Amino acid sequence: MSFSLARRAALLSASALLALTACGSSSDDDDSSADGSSSESPAATSAPSSPSEPPSSEPSSEPSPSETTPTVTETPAAPPAAGSEETTEAAITRFETFLHALGAADVATMCAIAGPAAAQAEADGFGPCESTMPMMAGMLSEEQSAALATATIDPELVDDSAPGQVIIPAEAIVADVTFTADQLGDSVLAYQDGDWFVVD
Repeated sequence: MSFSLARRAALLSASALLALTACGSSSDDDDSSADGSSSESPAATSAPSSPSEPPSSEPSSEPSPSETTPTVTETPAAPPAAGSEETTEAAITRFETFLHALGAADVATMCAIAGPAAAQAEADGFGPCESTMPMMAGMLSEEQSAALATATIDPELVDDSAPGQVIIPAEAIVADVTFTADQLGDSVLAYQDGDWFVVD
């Protein structure tokens, strides 16, 4: 049984958090707010007043805000600017981009592509994508990271039998280093909102 990419990253994040907690790492800053008895109270804020026009004795020809009825115009949803087609080739290209980002520890790109899987892992109690993905990238050796920079996917090994979903097994990754299911696992991509995302 292999864990998905995002779940392995989330599991690693939870392990690191547990290790830090077990070590008893804390700071003096945390102590004052940990018991909930902070001596400072939130400052009251007031909305800034906006300049108003002096009252006029002449009636206004413009309707007051209460007299206007907003008109709702339906506009068709525009396709995403950076989206891709719902094809297996586009899914493979998107996953290759993810692998290249993983090799380069490009967390922003990793989270943009694996956001749905990371959100699910976070909902399951693991940390946010911005903390789990760097840990995942940190699990790789320098040789593995360098190999992912040029990694491609063998389309013959990709399962695209379900509409809008592509499963890419670890053995489909073509790189200078062989990756096993235990290292990267099988990844599921789904077509959502005009682009491919790692969902599991």
